[in-house]
Amino acid sequence: MSQFDTEQPVTVYAENIGGLSESEVTLQPGITVLRGRNATGRTSFLEGLTGVLGGSRPALKGDTEEGHIRLEWGDDVYDRRLERKNGTVRTSGRTVTERSNLVDLFVSLTENNPARRAVVRDDDLRDIIMRPVDTGAIQRRIEELQSERNRIGQRLRSIDDELDRRTSVTSRKTSVKDELDELDDRIAGLREQLAEYDADPEEAEQVEEALKSVEERKQELESIGNRIRTNEDTLEALRDERTELRTEQNSVETSEEELARIETKLSELTSRKRSLATSINDLSAIVEFNEELTSDTDSDFLRPDGVDSAVTKLDPMSESVQCWTCGGQVDRDQISNRLDELRSVIEEKRAERTDVQSRIEDLHETQEKLRDEIERRDELDRRLDEISTEIARRERKLESLRDRRNETRQQLSSLEEFVSERDALRDGELIDQYQRLSELEYERGQLETELSSIREELAELDRLADEREQLRAQQDEIRGELQGQRTQIRDLEESAIEAFNEHMDEILEVLDYGNVARIWIERKAGTEFDSSHGGYRGGSATRFELHIVRESDQGAGYEDTVTNLSESEREVVGLIIALAGYLVHNVYEVVPMMLLDSLEAVDADRIADLVDYFREYTSYLTVALLPEDADALGDGCAHVPAEDLTS
Repeated sequence: MSQFDTEQPVTVYAENIGGLSESEVTLQPGITVLRGRNATGRTSFLEGLTGVLGGSRPALKGDTEEGHIRLEWGDDVYDRRLERKNGTVRTSGRTVTERSNLVDLFVSLTENNPARRAVVRDDDLRDIIMRPVDTGAIQRRIEELQSERNRIGQRLRSIDDELDRRTSVTSRKTSVKDELDELDDRIAGLREQLAEYDADPEEAEQVEEALKSVEERKQELESIGNRIRTNEDTLEALRDERTELRTEQNSVETSEEELARIETKLSELTSRKRSLATSINDLSAIVEFNEELTSDTDSDFLRPDGVDSAVTKLDPMSESVQCWTCGGQVDRDQISNRLDELRSVIEEKRAERTDVQSRIEDLHETQEKLRDEIERRDELDRRLDEISTEIARRERKLESLRDRRNETRQQLSSLEEFVSERDALRDGELIDQYQRLSELEYERGQLETELSSIREELAELDRLADEREQLRAQQDEIRGELQGQRTQIRDLEESAIEAFNEHMDEILEVLDYGNVARIWIERKAGTEFDSSHGGYRGGSATRFELHIVRESDQGAGYEDTVTNLSESEREVVGLIIALAGYLVHNVYEVVPMMLLDSLEAVDADRIADLVDYFREYTSYLTVALLPEDADALGDGCAHVPAEDLTS
């Protein structure tokens, strides 16, 4: 249901919009016909109405700085203001809806309607049909799932590489356990031999403890020596890195002032580019409007240039045209010459815009390079600070290790002196056996440490195996959800196409358009690929293919292509698709209005049938028609003559 009171008239006021200086029109519920010839302000009025409904910004009158469109709908007032400032037209105000795509695509069905133009250009219709459908959340979720799937895949490959080591680690565990068992046997045998010696038990025990301490100090010295060498190597590497970074730091040329200058220049050039684009658009609109004005011999603005009508017939350029800005009479040839001048100005501005764009691109490249250099300089500063801190810490650590090494050496020297003084034991084999026992105990300790490390490694591999199972389960869930999300988009596409095909059949039947028997759209699915490689966000790159079916004189149907359609046939097909979109997307619930223009490709009776058909779906249908076509609609419509659009 619409939120608007569709029983009330709607008043539209436009000032300085397109070719209109000032206009006020009241649209009654039902059908309103804007009746008149071309170049009488009807299109400008519809474009202004499109803007206040929420669609594209209308053109601001070329000789003014401000424009305004106001729509009064019951107690609600909507307005859109246009202001030209520094060569750029800015808009503000409150519009009927914020869904601009919906208004541009399926409410404002004028000559430049995107759906109608897509058929004329034989473009893919997917974007036109699906743009109003909110698939953004689905597409974002698909991208999140794809990213998570890739992350899990990388992690699984890493885990598989780790688990490939399980066989060798298990084999090493068995080998170490066997070596430990063998050492235990040898140690037990050696202890039995030592028990048989007839020596002072207390002295023998002291020697044994001393020998153990000797081996421990040797082991500690070896460990300290390794740590010293490691720290020395690290210090050397850090100092080398510091030297390299300082060299690089000296070579980096940075200038915040230059960067600020470039950013200021970029801002100026960007503003200039926008100003040029606005000027080009405004001038092009003026040229197009005046071309249409001077080429339309039936225009109400044309007046005989003098009383001699024979001269006018022999020389059409002798006719004068009423100026739509000042109201004075101007010769056609003067307008034509002025248009040539304007075209030259447009080309000059286009060339300048191209030059400005080239300069912007060059400056962007320089800006990016400067930013990279500044970022690299800051990174070098941070890293040099880190290195200096680490060097100081390592030097303190190295000094501490060297002190410990000296202390341990003194302890070892004292222990060795104690053992050597035991001459009674030194002369026999006892001292050698104690030394051998000490070596075996040390070797056993090393194996125990290795075995403990192997057990920890196997435990980590078991944990990785469990993680792999969990990740595989997550991977299956993601595959399922991805399929579901893609199916959801596919279902939305197929549902939209089915609805379009049904409504196009109905509209084609209403038009009774003999040139075409049927129009239908087919969804063509492409291969799945990521958006970074040119596909649609979310995966499957689909396109909507338009099919045209004709009938031969014998009544047999055959398929034709859009490229074979005449210009008028393309206009009709494009109009049918745009009209179907109004119904498929329930546009009347958001904006209960429809604006129709440029229907020259459809005859008066078919226009009347079409308007009557859509009377049921939209509360306010405004259509711009030539007088002869407007007559076919009869008295059941409100007729607004073109002269009432201007004041």
